[in-house]
Amino acid sequence: MPDFVIELQEDGTIRQVFKDGEPHQGAVRLEQLFSVVTVYFKLAALNLDSMIKQEQGEQRRWFGLQSFIMSLTGLEAFTNTFFYLRGQELRSGALLKRVGQSHGSLSKKIKELIALTPDRPMRDQDRLINEIFALSQLRNEVVHPRWVPSSLTLPANAPVTIKGLVENRQALFEDQQFCREALLWCLLVVARVAESRGHLDISAFMFHWTANWGLTTPAILQELGLPPD
Repeated sequence: MPDFVIELQEDGTIRQVFKDGEPHQGAVRLEQLFSVVTVYFKLAALNLDSMIKQEQGEQRRWFGLQSFIMSLTGLEAFTNTFFYLRGQELRSGALLKRVGQSHGSLSKKIKELIALTPDRPMRDQDRLINEIFALSQLRNEVVHPRWVPSSLTLPANAPVTIKGLVENRQALFEDQQFCREALLWCLLVVARVAESRGHLDISAFMFHWTANWGLTTPAILQELGLPPD
């Protein structure tokens, strides 16, 4: 764990910052760990709001894509941070070890981390895991693009074939509803983890980890068109 020491001058301004006993160059900003998680969910919501205001499909795609990626990044940041703290609380070496590993899908990691705690599984866990797996696969496809050649044939008396095209899956992110639901699925996982941890009222938990105040599980379920608990 890095140790920072700030040496002050007589007027209270910073003279020098030391990291692990060595002078540290550049700016340092130390924050509460939950802020690392909430920033992604904030960005997801901000980009979604900006998306709604766009008239052109390409511009909606820009903001929709960013909202989608930030939603999944927020869930991943929550998973690694929350379960790290849970591992410390439980003094579980197995839990801390799995948090530090990067192999496997995000959905698989969430399932395995929950199983390493004494908490009960998330409600409707299999459905949630499958939804997050599908979204994660799409994120991987988007952030690690590979060109798969496609062709287009226009049938006519003299058919015309255009080669060297590509099916651009980014067009999905022009759909506001799709991007909104991606964010909601990620938020639902956070809500279900809170419930599994024993929180009867998840409002404070959701605000702490996602910066959404007053967000409830019934509200998320309703927006996703899922039956109430």
